Amino acid sequence: MRYRLETERVDLFDTNILIVMNVRLNVRVAFDDLRDSFIRTCDMHEVLRSKVIIEPSGEAYYVDNDEPHNSITETGSSLEELIYVNERRRFRIEEGEFIRAFVSPDGLIFMMHHLGGDGKSLLYFIETFMKCLEGDEAEYVPFRNLPFEDIPDESGLSFGYKFLTRYWNRKWAKLKRTYTYRDMDEEYSGFWTGRKTDVSVRRYDKEELDTLLKRSREIGVSLTSYLITGFIEGSDKKLALGIAADGRTDGNRSMGNQVTGIAIKVRYDNRQSFEDNARRVDRLMKDKLSDPKHRYFSLEFMRHLEPTLKDALNLVRAGFVDGSFVTMVAGFLGYGKKIRDMSFTNLTRADIGLQYGDYKIEEIIFVPPVVSYAKDVIGIITTGNIMNVTRHVYGK
Repeated sequence: MRYRLETERVDLFDTNILIVMNVRLNVRVAFDDLRDSFIRTCDMHEVLRSKVIIEPSGEAYYVDNDEPHNSITETGSSLEELIYVNERRRFRIEEGEFIRAFVSPDGLIFMMHHLGGDGKSLLYFIETFMKCLEGDEAEYVPFRNLPFEDIPDESGLSFGYKFLTRYWNRKWAKLKRTYTYRDMDEEYSGFWTGRKTDVSVRRYDKEELDTLLKRSREIGVSLTSYLITGFIEGSDKKLALGIAADGRTDGNRSMGNQVTGIAIKVRYDNRQSFEDNARRVDRLMKDKLSDPKHRYFSLEFMRHLEPTLKDALNLVRAGFVDGSFVTMVAGFLGYGKKIRDMSFTNLTRADIGLQYGDYKIEEIIFVPPVVSYAKDVIGIITTGNIMNVTRHVYGK
């Protein structure tokens, strides 16, 4: 295999790029059985048998790897403790390490680098894992990212933005540097010194979830819009919100980073009812999600930037790179001090089976990473009749 990093390139040098899922089963399973299923599952997914190389030119590729470094460990640590340790422990993607699994008192915990895939990808990994645990013959799953050529033609950039990116690329050509994994090690070390994140989880049982769904239906909005309105209620300023969206153009169930997203700006109007505010959020969100120009704008914009300039954006955010030009570009694109107030990812109802022979997935907790362009990240997932809403922020 040899796949160029394209739409996912902005994640290469991000210092907080760990996607986490905590899976709780109906029964306790022997560690040896879990380990065997994990090994088989990694063998089934092409991306987990690859590694990422950075060439002297600055281009980066997924390539074949004969010795993956994915791991599963039995531990007495909690979900929060494992996040604390692992988000500052850099994934060795240059050696083929994309996923770490832990058998914890909190359940099965899967931690994946975003270059291994997005939230849906991790669900599909879990689906294969459960099939292997049951003893089913899981099928080999080829890698699938979201190459620029797959972005809908209607999403093209305006002349003004194309002119701006060309100007930036010309400026960057005089300053260009190809960053390495040694730079990444220094970036991680500096960024995580004295810094931590906090995770809080709100669990909604069947009765509470049914009530939320009923209320959102009654006022004609999606559950996502209803929940977002609850988060911004009472704010006295206009907030910049990011909303992740599935970028799969063909509905594939492969592992690979295929996510896109939109941004909206909204102020909660205290002169109006909660319901009217929710309708406004819903309208703003659906208008952008239904328009390819907005749905794929961030990917289209990044498409026109030189790859190593994308790396520099994250390095600026981590405090590892400075300079007036790079700092200006990072600030303009939301990688500087002014970043999105909140970012939401709702995986909705998990689109995988829950029953696998004697094994049943009872609930899942989804913890998205606090990526460079956001400071307050909310992850939502519904498993059967249970919805978990997780808030992931940097601690004080």
